[in-house]
Amino acid sequence: MEGILFLLLAVMFSSGVALSMKAANHRAVNLWQFLAVNYVVCTVGLLAWGAWQTLGDNSVFIWFLGIFTGIMYVLSLWLFNKAITAEGLALSTTLMRLSAAIPTLGSLVFFSETIGFFQAVGIGLAFLCLPLSSKEPLHLGKAKKNAWKGILWGLLLFGVYGITDFVFKIQAELEPLADPKAFMATIFGTALIFTLPRLKGLKRPGRPCVAWGIVLGTTNVLATYFWIRALTYLPGAVAYPTLGLGVIAVTTIISLVFWKEQLRPANYVFLAMACAAVFLINIKPA
Repeated sequence: MEGILFLLLAVMFSSGVALSMKAANHRAVNLWQFLAVNYVVCTVGLLAWGAWQTLGDNSVFIWFLGIFTGIMYVLSLWLFNKAITAEGLALSTTLMRLSAAIPTLGSLVFFSETIGFFQAVGIGLAFLCLPLSSKEPLHLGKAKKNAWKGILWGLLLFGVYGITDFVFKIQAELEPLADPKAFMATIFGTALIFTLPRLKGLKRPGRPCVAWGIVLGTTNVLATYFWIRALTYLPGAVAYPTLGLGVIAVTTIISLVFWKEQLRPANYVFLAMACAAVFLINIKPA
């Protein structure tokens, strides 16, 4: 029962990360100030959680991997913000979760893992449904240039977030004994340092920026904490698809009901195919 509770909390706070990004985008707060507040909360929270005790034990490889991932985190959230503006929250969040196809492929290529029939179908379905994620029909020619520009942010988000997610597979395979708290503190600390130069010359952030930055940072840390706890109680075959589908469901419902986002019929087909792909990708082969 504890595992289910932790998983539900992981879904709730992971959805909170996406919803916080949407809220900040809607309020038009400065993205870099917003991210900086978020990374301060994440870094301080992880250090208070005990990461400072094992930071010195990080190997050179873990430091390098953490720095790389921190930069990719910043890039991922920047692209997520762009994708929200162009495609809306529902489609952008679904593309992030659909990017699970990339680490699955990476595991196959780089770690010689085997995949089952259903996983192969899920990966194929993930790439097949990508064109349907555009808010506008895609046509050749300059007349639909904006439609192509809009989906480009979503496709870049799909690729970058998938690569970032694969880093955790690399860490688990090559440095399985590394303390996750110290690794995450390295990631968020790097992201903070990478963000700070963009604050030069800006006015002091307003209350909405600080408030939503704190919300994002808090949900980031709690989503990570409850996800780690859920994985200690539940098998990955249950936890991974539930998290992916849960976040898609929560953010889609809220974006349609609260923010009144408009989707075309092809987008609903994309959401259905993406949910099926996320479920199939996370079925572990026998």
